Amino acid sequence: MKKIETYYKGSGHFVEAYEKKDLAEISANLNYAENRWYEEWVSQGSKDEGTCCGGKGIQIWYVAPRQRSADRVTFVNSPPCQGNVSAYKSVEPALKYLEDCEIEAFYYDGWMD
Repeated sequence: MKKIETYYKGSGHFVEAYEKKDLAEISANLNYAENRWYEEWVSQGSKDEGTCCGGKGIQIWYVAPRQRSADRVTFVNSPPCQGNVSAYKSVEPALKYLEDCEIEAFYYDGWMD
């Protein structure tokens, strides 16, 4: 991990961001979180409620090779539903799991389609 500014150089907001070499260490955790999210969505009835949004997922701070700042990047995709309400209602167990693994993650609601 690397302490780096977010979004652009000079922002003054620093975070601990994952680098490419770190992804191998946490990839199993990210895969489990994706499966956990899907299982929770199914247990809630596989509903598709809410506004149709694309790109929903769980993001982490990431700094790509040769970049000077970190961005939040989606590494865990939402279950196969379009509705943002259904995705939001079922994401908590996955976020809790990542928190327990000491991985700082954020739910991203995507963009309205």
